[in-house]
Amino acid sequence: MTDLTWIDLVLVLVIASLVALGANRRLIGLFVGVGALLLMRPLLSLGQGNPWFSIAVAFVCGLALALLARKLVAPGKGPELVFKIAGGFGGLLLGSAMVLALVTSLPIERPASNPGVIYYPPRTVGARLHGALEKSPLVTLGKSILLHPLLADAEGSPQAQRVLSSLHTWLVVGEPWFER
Repeated sequence: MTDLTWIDLVLVLVIASLVALGANRRLIGLFVGVGALLLMRPLLSLGQGNPWFSIAVAFVCGLALALLARKLVAPGKGPELVFKIAGGFGGLLLGSAMVLALVTSLPIERPASNPGVIYYPPRTVGARLHGALEKSPLVTLGKSILLHPLLADAEGSPQAQRVLSSLHTWLVVGEPWFER
């Protein structure tokens, strides 16, 4: 069993917080979670050109999703437990997507002395942080997703390879290992 690092605990806390928030907001949480999942890939593509504009668009889209959900869902109507579970599921989707986006978006380090070598996570972040990132199972998953085309011959079941390939297609824009 792989030990969790403090990085993993923070990332799991992000997911748990969004599950709780989604459950609290009930169907609005489900609506926002699914909407955010659908908007993530276009926002990642937009972020390649101008990250600040992408953040502003994401904020506006999130606000629009919440307001639209509030208009569509009558508060206090319907089975509360079912709606809380649905909202929690929306929060789980959103939290998982955010964590996957975070663990696949760390900088790639390419040493000038040997440009054919890639370090992910980067070694230039400081010893303590690098140690935690290097040991983190979630960051290792992010590395497998990010570098999937380069690691396609890695061991694993065909189903796991298909999942990694799909996540790579959804979360990774272009070929960041070629960028300088």
